[in-house]
Amino acid sequence: MLKSTAEKLCCPARIQGKPCQGQFRLEGQGTRDEVVYGALECERCGERYPILEGVAIVVPEPGEYLLAHVKGISKFVPDSQIPSEYRDEFTEQREALEAEAGEHIEEDLESGRVNALYLMNHYLGCEGNPETWWKSVPASESPEITEWIRRYWDRGPFETVSAWIEPGQTVLELGCGVGGLCRRIRGKAKSYLGVDSSFHSILLARHLNLGAPYRGELRFPGDLLFGNLAREFTLPIERGGIHADGVPYSDFVVGEIDALPLPSGKFEVTVSMNAIDMLNEPKILPEEQFRLVSPGGVAIQTGPYIWHDRIAKGLRGRMPKGISDSAAVVEWLYRICGFRVEKSEPHVPWLFFKHLRQIELYSVHALYAKKPD
Repeated sequence: MLKSTAEKLCCPARIQGKPCQGQFRLEGQGTRDEVVYGALECERCGERYPILEGVAIVVPEPGEYLLAHVKGISKFVPDSQIPSEYRDEFTEQREALEAEAGEHIEEDLESGRVNALYLMNHYLGCEGNPETWWKSVPASESPEITEWIRRYWDRGPFETVSAWIEPGQTVLELGCGVGGLCRRIRGKAKSYLGVDSSFHSILLARHLNLGAPYRGELRFPGDLLFGNLAREFTLPIERGGIHADGVPYSDFVVGEIDALPLPSGKFEVTVSMNAIDMLNEPKILPEEQFRLVSPGGVAIQTGPYIWHDRIAKGLRGRMPKGISDSAAVVEWLYRICGFRVEKSEPHVPWLFFKHLRQIELYSVHALYAKKPD
C-alpha cells in the first residue's frame, strides 16, 4: 500500500453500533513510498488491519477475512507474514486445504478462468490492436466471433464510464475488480482509489497499475483442448503510482461495500460497475455513494441486473407502482437516496470472450446521477 493512501482511509470497525471512522497510524516494512508488509492501526479504537504483499485488508473483522480466504492469500503470502494472533489457525487451515487439494481442482480451475476473463475484459482492446488476441492458433479464428468482437468489444461499460468522467476529478471505484478503469482514465482523472473485497483482484490491480510484484502467471483461455487456461499472455504494466511531481495517482485496497473504510464527502466521482445486483441489500450502494461524494459530486453505476430471486422479491415488495423493469427500479433507488439521475444508457453491450469458440454478450444499464450542491 502506498504510504499516502493511509490518509484517505478510516477505520470500518463499529463502536456501539456506529462506524468508528478513526484515523490510521501506518507501520511496517517496504520502500520509501510503500508498505509491503505491516499494518494500519486505528488511533481511536486500536483495531489493526494487516497489509500483506502490499495489499491493505481494511474490513470490519480482519481475522475472519484472513481465515475465510486462506487458499487465495497463502498462494502469495508466507505464513511468517500472517499477523501472529491469527497465524496458528491460518496455518492449520492452509495445511488442511493442501491435504484436500485433489478435491478442489475443478473449483480452482474455474476461479482461475474467471480471473482470466476479467483481465481480458479490463485490459485488452480491439480497435487499433494489430494482434487478434482471440485467435490462439493458426486457422482458429472464427469469422463470426471476430465480427462480434470488433463490433461490440470496445463499446462496453468501460468506454461509457470513462467518457462520463471529467478531466481533473477525484475518482473512487467500488468493486474495482482487477483495476481496468484505473488504466483507462489515467491522465484524465486527478486521482483514483479502487476498493474490492477480493485479495487476488487487488493484488493483480496493483501489479498492472503500479508495477507491484506478482508471483503468479497470467494465462488466458484459447483452444480448450489444452486446458481451461491454455496460453500465457503478457499485459502491459504501469510502473509506479507516483506522478512526476511526487503526487500519488492511484492505489487499491481490500474493503467491503457495506462497511467501507472511507470518510464522507471526499470524492468528486464514485463508480460502481456490475456490483449492485450482487448485494443482499441493493440500496446500500447508492446510499454509500451519496455519503462518499462531495456536494455536486457524481455517482456512476452500471449493471446487467442478474438478481437473486430473494433480492428481486424484496425489491418488488418496495418499489412504487409503474416501475416494470430493473433499470427503472435502480434509478428509483438512486433518486430516493437524494441523487438526480441526469444520464441513462439503457443497453450498453458488455462482451465476454470465453474461448475461441464461445462468447457471451450482456446488455448493461448505465446511469449518471448527481448529488445536489
